[in-house]
Amino acid sequence: MVKNNAYNLRLAKTLFENTYAAHVLNDNKDVIGKLRIVPSIPLDRSVLPENAPVVSPFLLVIVDDADINKDNLIDFEERVSYALLKRFSTETVAFQHCQFYYPSPAFIFEQPGATDTPLDPIPVM
Repeated sequence: MVKNNAYNLRLAKTLFENTYAAHVLNDNKDVIGKLRIVPSIPLDRSVLPENAPVVSPFLLVIVDDADINKDNLIDFEERVSYALLKRFSTETVAFQHCQFYYPSPAFIFEQPGATDTPLDPIPVM
């Protein structure tokens, strides 16, 4: 259950179109997670066939690193979802949910420099 508040976020644009980086901060302002967020907005109905299904916009949340375990995973996702949905929804787009993705450590460690290059801090927007 959500503890009546969302996590605080620090967001930054990235070098990729429609991709954002975020630090998740706890109540003590400690960074407890590093995310990438990709807003998924459906195509305009005018460019789709008449029989195309109707889909809702959502946020793809890639969890690069987070202080989570089996006991706090649901709370983490609920509080992050609440913060992201509130932050990204506008008058024209109301995101319906967040879809979380956790890259496997094997995938991360296969990347060049994964173990010898520290992550750069995200500037505050």
